[in-house]
Formats: sequence, C-alpha cells, structure tokens
Amino acid sequence: MKGVRTNYVVIMSSCFIFLLVYFSTPDQFVNRLRSFPFSTAKDDKATREPSLATQTPVQNQSKPSIQTPSPETPAQEQYVPSIPNTQKKETTVEEFETSNGTTEERPVIQQAGPSLEEEKEPVQEQFLPSVQVPQDDFIPEQFQPSVPIPQKQEQLVADGVKLFKKPPCDFSDMQFDLCDVEGDVRVHGKSSSVFSVTSLENYNSEANNETWSVRPHPRKYAAELMAQFREVQIKVADYAQVPNCDVIHNSAAVIFATGGFNGNYFHDFTDLIVPLFITSYQFKGEVQFLVSNAQVWFVLKYTGLLRKLSNYEILDFDKEERIHCYPRVIVGLSKHKDLIVEPSRAPNHISTVEFGHFAKMAYSLERNTTTKLGEGSAKKPRLLIMARNHSRALMNREEIVPLIEALGFEVVIGNALFSMEVGEFARLVNSADVMMGVHGAGLTNFVFLPTNAVLIQIVPLGNYERTCQYDFGEPAVDMGLQYLQYSISEEESTLTDLYPINHPVFRNPESIHRQGWQTANGIYLGKQNVRLNFTRFRPILEKTLDLLRQ
Repeated sequence: MKGVRTNYVVIMSSCFIFLLVYFSTPDQFVNRLRSFPFSTAKDDKATREPSLATQTPVQNQSKPSIQTPSPETPAQEQYVPSIPNTQKKETTVEEFETSNGTTEERPVIQQAGPSLEEEKEPVQEQFLPSVQVPQDDFIPEQFQPSVPIPQKQEQLVADGVKLFKKPPCDFSDMQFDLCDVEGDVRVHGKSSSVFSVTSLENYNSEANNETWSVRPHPRKYAAELMAQFREVQIKVADYAQVPNCDVIHNSAAVIFATGGFNGNYFHDFTDLIVPLFITSYQFKGEVQFLVSNAQVWFVLKYTGLLRKLSNYEILDFDKEERIHCYPRVIVGLSKHKDLIVEPSRAPNHISTVEFGHFAKMAYSLERNTTTKLGEGSAKKPRLLIMARNHSRALMNREEIVPLIEALGFEVVIGNALFSMEVGEFARLVNSADVMMGVHGAGLTNFVFLPTNAVLIQIVPLGNYERTCQYDFGEPAVDMGLQYLQYSISEEESTLTDLYPINHPVFRNPESIHRQGWQTANGIYLGKQNVRLNFTRFRPILEKTLDLLRQ
C-alpha cells in the first residue's frame, strides 16, 4: 500500500512539473512540443496558430487614395495608378531571421502617399487626362502627360522591370528619314530640338546622350536639295536637362519641311500632301503640324486638305520659341511611291483609294463614282482636256475638239493655273468622266476624279513611257481609275520644227538622256509641243467609251 502511495505521489509530481514547463516554455519550444508524434493531424489543424508567413494581409477599409510614386519609381509609372483604387495601403513581404537561424516572412504595411487633391497647383482643365495619374517627384505637375498611354506601360515592362523605350527611328528608306517619339516629348523649334524625356532610373548607358538627326523632307536621295533643310535633333535627356513646358498638348505632332520642288503641283502632292496623309491620317485630326522652312503660299493653297488632316493651327517651327510638350511627336514624313499609298507599309493599312476619298471629301465633291453608260444611252460622258500654256501644249486643240464631240463626248477645257484655288478646279475635275492631257503636273488632278473614270495620258517623244506609267498610270489604277496611255509619233512632235529628222533627238534618245536630266528634260519636256493625229488617236477614245460602258 505504501508503494502504491509512493507511485501516486511520483505521478502527480511529474504531471505538475510537465504543466509548469508547458506554460512557461517559449513559443518556439511549444511549437516543437505540438509537433510531437503523438499529436494527430486533426488536433494539429484545430490547435495550430497561423505563422506570420501565412497570415492574410489586413486591408485598410478607409477612403481610398492613389499612392504618389517615390523618386525611385521609373518614369513609366506616371501612366497608371500604382495601386488599385480600392486599396489605400500597400502590402509587401519582408524576410526576417528567427532566433533559431531560420527565415520567415512578415507583411510590411506601407501607408499610401497623399491624394491628388493635395497637390499645390492643379493642371489646367483643358489638359486634364481622362483618368487621374499619380504625380512623380521628379516631374513638375505641368509636365505630366496630357493623355494616358496604357499600352505603353506593357511595352516598357519586362519581367517586372520597367525599361526606357528608345525613340524608334527609320533611316533605311532611300526617300526619307523618320523618328517616332512617344512619352514625355518636348519640342523647341527655334533650336530645332526634340527631347525624349526619361528619369535617372531609366537613363542607362545605352540610351545616355544618344542623338538622332533628321531632315524632315522626303527627298533624301537628292543631297543638294536636302541641304536647304534644317536638321532636327532628337535627343534622349533626363528631366533635369530639359527645359520646362510652356504649352502642353493633348494631340500628337508631326514636324516636316516645305520647299524643295514644291510649287510644282505634282511635287506638292508627291512630296508633301500624300506623305502627310500617310503619316498623319491615323490621328483623325488630333495632330498638330510644325512646319520648318515654312512656305506661306503652300499653307494657303492647300488649306482645304490640311484642315481635314489637323484640327489645330499650323506652327512655324523655325520661329517657335516656346517649349511645346506632346505625348507623341513624329519627325519627318513617310513616303512610298509617287502618289501611291501602300497598305502594307501605312498605319492602319490605308490605301491610295482612301486617299482619293479623302481628297474628294476635303473639298466636298459630290461624285464618288461615274455613271455607267448603257447601250444607246443619250447621256454623253464628259471629257476634260488639260490645257497647257507653255511646253507640251496641244497645238491643234481647236481642230480635234469637234472630232472628239462627234464620237459622243461632251468636251470641256481646263487649265490648272498656279493661282487657281484648288477646290474650284477640283470640282471641275470631279464633274468629268474622262480626263486627258500631255504628260505634266496638271494630270495630278486625277485624284479628284470619281472612281471608274478614265485617265488618258499622252506621252511626248523621248522615251518617257516608263516615267509616265510610274508618275500617273500606276497611281491612277491604284486609286480605282481606268488608265490609257498614248505615245505620239515623230510627226506629232513639234521637235521636227527644231531638229533634222536624222538628229539623235529622234534616232537615239538614250544618248540625249545620258547627257543628264537637265539636258534631256530641257529638250523633250521644255521645247516640245504636240500636234495630235486624230486618226491615230481615235482608237484610244473608242476604248474609253467601252470602259465607261463596263
């Protein structure tokens, strides 16, 4: 009995000591005891306290605000809020070392920065973005982009690291150089400078101090001609190195130069109007033109077309002293072929047909397509003869007009004088079903013809067939017109009045062309007129009637 009593005392003492140790042991030791093999999975699940690494972060339910990025935030964060609108605190996870040498994770709750309502100077109302954007300590308020560019954030993020996107420049084309700069872009016309702004964090050695030079006119291969245009310098720069904005724009901008061969109607379209359409039509009017080497006459003459491409005033780039800030600036003009827009190379895959629609829309022209002629129809198709006052004139026009009318055409004469308002002549062209004339700049007006109309080009003597096809034939077909080409004979050329029939001008035109462009064009384009042989030309007119009936 004594032994039993002794065992009872020992057992009770052991239990008391175990309980004393249990309730005085550090949490670390308790956890080890709890994981002792005698505890069941059910008991473990029911009694285990969650560790710091598995705790759910506490969300603050107070009024949300947008966090202000720190100076270490890359410049690209200015485009999107740094945290969702439903969250005021930002939770991160931080590793710490426990007393036993292992590592655990603890959430660190960071307070959000001040809301946008606390900023000192609000952005002017007309420049407010469509969504609020966080302010960057490196960027004064007025330098914030006027329009957010959400897709840019995706383009500049790789594996969670934000990168600076270098301005994409194309120097590979033989006709033009072009740089397309996005983000915070600042333009100073007087110094011919464009700044692509980035932050110190994104200003790496690869992009540091890089500069690109562009002469913004699409005749790059003509070196002597291009020398007259100022170079525009595109520079990558840090915020601390660039001037402050004087004017902030919501729109994009295109910088280009007038001059060169402008003043010739053909070159006005091939070198500027069509390239401007290719480059800027994508913006649907939300683009401003900054013109270097500005020709006032050009702006006045083509106001109808320019106003349909841009909703804003045109700036004289060379004289502009203010700093203009844009979300996107294109320096230079994209050009494909003369009077042709190639969908595979054009923004939004626009085409020459769309340029034709645009040109007619700019002057509110009524006819988009010709009226198909039926068999025995009393309607006479209108044929417009393009008159010329100097070289390549139709010398026997009064003689051939009655013969053309006898075939069933209504004939009108048009003379596209330089001083004539473009819209006025465009309406005359648009009223015609057929336009014919000797090779020359006036044929450029075919852009105003209705679809399915017929263009007849008379090729002067001197092996200009390929040139005529390239300049007007291919663009006309690309615009949805019918095209016919007629090469005159030696007897139809007035050069027979100036040179003997056995002269190289007739017998060996290639030898004349080898003497240079100025010599050949001076003879064949500068001294030559046409006396049309109607008997020889008549099949062309008969073919024209067939095309209008189809």
